[in-house]
Amino acid sequence: MEINEIRKVMNKYKKAWENQDSNLILECFTKKGVYQESPLAKPYKGYKEIRKFWDKEVISKTKNIKFKLGKCYISKDKKTGFAEWKCENIYKGEKNLMVGIMILKMKGNKISYLNEYWNSMEIR
Repeated sequence: MEINEIRKVMNKYKKAWENQDSNLILECFTKKGVYQESPLAKPYKGYKEIRKFWDKEVISKTKNIKFKLGKCYISKDKKTGFAEWKCENIYKGEKNLMVGIMILKMKGNKISYLNEYWNSMEIR
């Protein structure tokens, strides 16, 4: 795993979020990829579960998404990637700011495991 692979997949992830594109988000993951939306949430495994979550939360409840990728890092053993991010959006009718970090495992140029740690607050 290299930093440029992390940046490339995260830029595709950004585009998927901003365009609310379920097909594009699936292109970021391996077929059996795991999307852990929050450390305490149930993980979504595989395309079917990831799409169901994405359609329910991102497409139906979120609007005006502006995602900004921050710094990216890679572990010394090159097995784990990290990406800082910030996102402004309207979620369930409220203007929202989210900030977080993603922990990623990759297979080739796709995410095999993603765990997001994030926090949000309403902004005015």
